[in-house]
Order: sequence, then C-alpha cells, then structure tokens
Amino acid sequence: MASSIERSSKRSTTVALVLVAGAGATALALGRYDPSQREEDVLVYGGPDACIRGGIRTETDCRSTYATALAAYPEAAPRYLSLADCEGHHGAGHCVDGTAVATSAAGRFVPMLAGYVIGRRIEQALEPQPVYDHRLGQAGAAYSGSGGYCTSWGGRVVTGSGGASSRARVASSAVRPAASGGFGATGRGFASHGMAGHGSGG
Repeated sequence: MASSIERSSKRSTTVALVLVAGAGATALALGRYDPSQREEDVLVYGGPDACIRGGIRTETDCRSTYATALAAYPEAAPRYLSLADCEGHHGAGHCVDGTAVATSAAGRFVPMLAGYVIGRRIEQALEPQPVYDHRLGQAGAAYSGSGGYCTSWGGRVVTGSGGASSRARVASSAVRPAASGGFGATGRGFASHGMAGHGSGG
C-alpha cells in the first residue's frame, strides 16, 4: 500500500514538473513571436539633468533622447474633449489647453509633459517617448504613493519605490507603439479603437 502511494506521489510530481516546464516554454515562445509579451528595462526621467545624475546612460544619450521625446510631444500628446476628461486621467493641474501645445490640438486639452522614457541600454534601440502623469486610482489603478506614468497611447509605466526610483520593468507594448497593436504613436489612435480610454478624440 505504501509503495503504491509513493509511486502515485512520484507520478504527480513528474506531471507537475512537466506542466511547469511546458508553461515556461510557452511563455518563452510567446515572448519570441509576440512582441507584446516581452518585457523591457526602462528609465523614466523628468529631464536630461536627472538622467545625467542617474549615471546609467551617458550625458550625450541623456540630452539627445530628451530632445527626441520633447520634439515628439506636441503631436504625440493625447487629446481630450474637456479639461475634466484630461484631469480625470492625468490628475488635477496636469493638463493644459491644446492650443498652447500644437495648432493641431486647438479646441482640445492635453496632458503636460511629465518626462520621458528610454531604454536602460542603448542596445535596446527603444525610441525615446514622452510620458505623462497618471492619476492615482484612475481606471482601477492601485499603486502605492504614485499613479505612475503613461505613454501617448495609454501604456502604463510605474517606477519602483513608489515613484522614487527612475527604473521600471514593463511590457514592450507599454513603450513600443508597434508592440501595442499598431495603432500609431498617439493617444488619439488608441482611443478611436475604444482601447485604454486614453484621449477622447481629436
């Protein structure tokens, strides 16, 4: 009887190991063939000086990547039909009249630039992106101390230590437009497909 129980236990353990190994292989395959399943190590800074102080990327990298994100901001920033809509997503005092940002944003409201996100390593070839404050608790978020940031198409980026750290590990879809489903580099494209509730037309 004891040997029968022992054999059954060994079979259960073997099956469990096979299932775990299979799940790991599936995850690896998904990450290889589906970019949205991959993860990225990223850095978020309010500006180039903070990036330089961080000492992870070179001063040249910090300044050039910030310039790229800053140049993208006027057209990339998501548009909202009302100030209330914008602040509902990004927080009170974090939105401005779109006219002050870009001619194409006239009659809309857009979030202020909170900083930029870049890859931890230059080899990631991650395009620098502007990021915006994400209101704590918005859309069911429950992050301690900070709502984190969001990209122009609604990707969520939450740094460690309640926002005190500049480092984060996120899904590729949060920081690469193509991996998010190919809706383009603006919140307007994302919203028009009824996804993420980021932006309300434009």
